[in-house]
Amino acid sequence: MVKKQQSVRSVIIKAANELFYHNGYEETSFTQIAEKANISRGNFYHHFKTKEDILYAIVDYRIEDVTKTLKEWTETIKTPKARIKRFIQILRNDGDDAIEYGCPMGTLNTQLGKSHKDLQPYARGIFDLFKNFLTDQFTQLGFPKKKAEQYALHLISRNQGISVVAHTYHDIGFLKREADTLDEWVDQLLKK
Repeated sequence: MVKKQQSVRSVIIKAANELFYHNGYEETSFTQIAEKANISRGNFYHHFKTKEDILYAIVDYRIEDVTKTLKEWTETIKTPKARIKRFIQILRNDGDDAIEYGCPMGTLNTQLGKSHKDLQPYARGIFDLFKNFLTDQFTQLGFPKKKAEQYALHLISRNQGISVVAHTYHDIGFLKREADTLDEWVDQLLKK
């Protein structure tokens, strides 16, 4: 019974995660989530009492996913430079979704920063994972911690800006060219 409840909860989280990304947090209703998860609203309320409860579960889900991904990169990608370039590769891999909906972590943080300032710091945890990971990679490359963090934030901000502009203009070519420019920036930075 517990396993079935966890499975239903997981289905709800995955459905809500997709709807929040595609439609936005404010624009997504309990009814839409229940329909997407193919469950009754009563069953839905058994697992989540409020929309904020779902949001926290989604952020936990995304944090768990990003944590797992970064651990895998650390274990399988041999050099810090290659790990940084793997982060840049996200732009190319998720390009079609970014063109259609923007960046999932960027759009969520932007929406919450406007309408739910109390929830936004929690959602920022996803950014923090990438910031800490990239800071560690730049530190391993020999940059002082403060400079490494500046480079990490620069890379994250460029990633987010590229996603926004590519989404605004629906231009996958722009996204790919800018990802190439980020790769070149890393190469140049390491030549200094």
